[in-house]
Amino acid sequence: LAFGLSSLNAELILPNIFGDHMILQRGQYNPVWGKAEPGQEIVVSIAGQTHKTITGADGLWRVELNPLKVEDGPCVLKITGESELSFEDVLIGEVWMCSGQSNMAWSINAINDYDMEIATADYPEIRLLSVPLVGTQEPQFNIAADCKVCSPATIKGFTAPGYLFARRLHHTLQVPIVFIAHAWGGSDL
Repeated sequence: LAFGLSSLNAELILPNIFGDHMILQRGQYNPVWGKAEPGQEIVVSIAGQTHKTITGADGLWRVELNPLKVEDGPCVLKITGESELSFEDVLIGEVWMCSGQSNMAWSINAINDYDMEIATADYPEIRLLSVPLVGTQEPQFNIAADCKVCSPATIKGFTAPGYLFARRLHHTLQVPIVFIAHAWGGSDL
């Protein structure tokens, strides 16, 4: 039993915002953080960079990636400790947050010509992440969400203002875009 518990503590854990299809902000330092067994060496690598750290007594760790360029993607983000995680199809571009109330929560399914918007939402360099509506006053290590590649199947129910703005930004800047939607009608966000 003691061996089984020890191996569970050695597990390398990152928040769900890190995963396949994620986008990192171009041209700036990007933090990567997680949990593992206290005192464990963690190695993070991406696009020719390697960063090392040691987990604290609480098991938490954090590194900062050097600024990346759009041309560095798609790449693999690899995190190694006593176990290993690898995230594929990581792009470098723009990270935007869509937050607010009912106007930002307005679904793509509710706009004029929504069926045409959904049918043509084939943008593999636009990624969508919807933060679940869970009320708490405490900071959370993780959320039940992950990045999805924009497609007719994934756009349904996504924020219409967020998607339309992401599409416009993508066409204008010609870089990958991730939109993190966190809109809750009637809240005090």
